[in-house]
Amino acid sequence: MRLWHALEAVLGPAAVLAQWQKLLGDELHLLQPYFKPWPQLAGSYPRLDGKREWLSYEVVEFGPDDYVGVCHEMEDRIVLSRDDLIIYEVDVPRLLDDVAQAFGWERVRGEANAGRSEVYLVGNFRPCAGYAFPAFFTIPLDGRSLTNAICALASTKEQPFLLLAPTTRRLHAEGQRVLAWNESAFLTLDETLDATAPGQWQTNEVAERLLHGFTEKHVPKTVAADGTAFFATPAGARWEDLRVRFVDGHTISVTAIGVSRLFQYGDLGMADRRSKRPTKQWDLLRAFAKGYGTLTWGSRDADPRNQKRRELLAKDLKAFFRIDGEPIVMTDDGKGWRTIFTVEPDA
Repeated sequence: MRLWHALEAVLGPAAVLAQWQKLLGDELHLLQPYFKPWPQLAGSYPRLDGKREWLSYEVVEFGPDDYVGVCHEMEDRIVLSRDDLIIYEVDVPRLLDDVAQAFGWERVRGEANAGRSEVYLVGNFRPCAGYAFPAFFTIPLDGRSLTNAICALASTKEQPFLLLAPTTRRLHAEGQRVLAWNESAFLTLDETLDATAPGQWQTNEVAERLLHGFTEKHVPKTVAADGTAFFATPAGARWEDLRVRFVDGHTISVTAIGVSRLFQYGDLGMADRRSKRPTKQWDLLRAFAKGYGTLTWGSRDADPRNQKRRELLAKDLKAFFRIDGEPIVMTDDGKGWRTIFTVEPDA
């Protein structure tokens, strides 16, 4: 798309409407929702006739809405109106609001100190619960400024990041090496976004492939270092979205917002290190299942030691599912506990 190349062709990015029109052609309407006019008028006007376009007209004001552009080098002049001299700047934060929505990222506004380039914080990419990677955007002035931005981000961020730019034109080999060393990813808007209407964008297969590769590199697939399994809890999931059903005494079926998988007690870290048998936390989870999420002093499995076991069970569940908040709370009458998630016994 000409749109993204135009962002890199104009400093600011800000220009008079005629220059935007020349750069964007029939794609002008896609960028116009993000235009905001400057309070001051342009003091010069670009040559758009194809003759020595590196030159410009000096704007001379003779009266209200009476302007002339004078090019001393070419010894010619043009008549201009006040509207011709309005400078339109792209409201980058507003543009990034829609970019973040298209990618499905949690929007966070801000700027990052990244060398001499202006770098914006777009938001957080959350492939699943417990994992968040910052995404940034920059419109590089040249290849060196983009490399400086990459190096600055890599030196100040403690985790891999995503960096967006309009195109790949200014990504040089040095910047690519730093991105590879930091295991970060570079995405361009011209390759990853398609326009559906002015101000409306959607990601395409290229974006999905790049984000999938980034996720595969940084999110565990099956088993963690401590031997526990990994459940890709969807980002934003709450305990209310979780359903646990016992298949048998050693196995549960877990479902959360369309993601399902079978686990054994050891997968959740609930196996005794010496005997390898289920821990008391697993037994307590089964007790909750028998009561369909509720355990009181009237339950068959009531035990004074359940207070400590409940604390340990809650700790194990939070570590495994990476969901904020408490999974087990006091019942309304204060005579027992109930799970916030759904838990059911085997048939």
